Amino acid sequence: MLDELVETMSTMFGSLVSSFFLLNLAAATRGTSPAWNALNSTVGGRLQVGVPLAQPCFSLLNGGAPNVPNPTECSDIQTNYENHIFRSDHFGAYEIIQWETCQTTGDECLLDWTNATNPQAFAPPAQCRQGSISNYYIDVTGPSDVIAAFTFSKSDQVPLVIKNTGHDYIGRSAAPGSLALWTHHLDKLVLNRTFVPTGCSGNPTTAITVGAGQQFETVYAFAAANNVTVVAGADPGVGLSGGWVMGGGHGGLSPSMGLGVDRVLEFKIVTPDGQYRIANKCQNTDLFFALRGGGGGTFGVVIESTHIASPQVTVQAVQWQMASDGWGGYITWHMGQPNLNSTAAQQSAAGAVEAFASVGGTTTFFVMDSYTEFYDTFIASNTDASGRPQVLASRLIPADKFTDETLIDSLVDGVVSSEFGQILSVAPFAFKDFDNGTSINPAWRTAVWHSLISYYWNFNSTLSERVGLYNKLEQQWAVVRQRTPGAAVYFNEADVYEPNYIDAYWGATNYAKLLAIKQKYDPNHLLRLLELRRLERSSRSSLQVLPKHYCG
Repeated sequence: MLDELVETMSTMFGSLVSSFFLLNLAAATRGTSPAWNALNSTVGGRLQVGVPLAQPCFSLLNGGAPNVPNPTECSDIQTNYENHIFRSDHFGAYEIIQWETCQTTGDECLLDWTNATNPQAFAPPAQCRQGSISNYYIDVTGPSDVIAAFTFSKSDQVPLVIKNTGHDYIGRSAAPGSLALWTHHLDKLVLNRTFVPTGCSGNPTTAITVGAGQQFETVYAFAAANNVTVVAGADPGVGLSGGWVMGGGHGGLSPSMGLGVDRVLEFKIVTPDGQYRIANKCQNTDLFFALRGGGGGTFGVVIESTHIASPQVTVQAVQWQMASDGWGGYITWHMGQPNLNSTAAQQSAAGAVEAFASVGGTTTFFVMDSYTEFYDTFIASNTDASGRPQVLASRLIPADKFTDETLIDSLVDGVVSSEFGQILSVAPFAFKDFDNGTSINPAWRTAVWHSLISYYWNFNSTLSERVGLYNKLEQQWAVVRQRTPGAAVYFNEADVYEPNYIDAYWGATNYAKLLAIKQKYDPNHLLRLLELRRLERSSRSSLQVLPKHYCG
């Protein structure tokens, strides 16, 4: 068991693995450790203690230590336990909350997401345990804070993670015994109608520069107020400049206007070698390539990024609703198209209209003045669940697979039978104005659907139940994987046990380039490697281990 832990942690933190088991950050308080005191002084007193979100509700901490509950704070947490924005505003909260915990041991500080006031979750003998929440974090205000953290990590052998909003399905922004860099308050938001990437020449472009902490909700509102269109994603709490864009970045406009990596013009980033750099098509081009698909939390800490801001578009929207044969509730589909007028949009959707009509469905067309209006009306309030432990698998479905009835039947069965499943039309299939300077899997360009399934557990789950859901996920998605060889996977929304993950996430050619770039800018492996090397399937089957995290 220990050998497996060491092997896995070595992959995550390289040479820092030995210190992980030797260093007890909980004991290394700022009051007793000269090194931590010095770091706190260097960053202007912004070294903070990482506290689990739900701790104000508990009377007992790890080991039975007493804690005085705060009823006012606890009530606020209970009310907003599944609120995306609320969670993103608290360092000790993650939107995908198994990453607040140690999945192997069950160490956690969670409420009951089905009823956050349920005292069984927080009343004695329940204890609030640190789980995988970083013991300390720096509230980053600029490049100097990041440079100080890299220097400290290298000299004191403390693992680092980067956290913005905590919306990370594969847990890259949390790790036990770590120091975190919280970029959530880097809130720059500027429109420049004559932007030229630094060091480049050529025609100026209207662009939006976004601090690492700015979230979709604010960016969409800013775009509407300035009569421009910005491609972003769905969850209002996700950051535009973070893992979303560095992992590819899909959204409702991607089929016609491209992915986030197609529209980003420049990054300002502190790399693990302690340098503050600008990466664009004219300088640090290898780093620019890596940041356009290689993944967040890997090549450095992005301070801000600049993206194309297109003229405001009119969106032709269509909503389908189906109710027949006594089915109740609400089943709703909605899509937007910025490139067609009303007549052309209705002609384009005629086949779908006929199909829905054949089963008693109805179709409604709308014309919306901006994509922000479409987003606010249909998407913002219908995003994925937050505040629940969950396992997820996804697949980008290639255009040439839609005649495979076995595939489609299996995919639909998986989506319908899972606790949260989606088929999203967010692949850039109709967008052809892309360059070859991104590091995403090229199979993104031939995909039409991004499909996903997920399952939840709760605060009182057992190890067997958690492992059982990982196994169930694998079994449910097996046919979809088998019928789509060579297909891509959006690794921001992926199974942490994704088989053949190098080919699925990047492709072997891109991966080899990314490894070389990683070694160049992070020779001491201060940040995690491109992706946690998967534990063997036999390990999962034996119910002995789960994906990180491991707590002593």
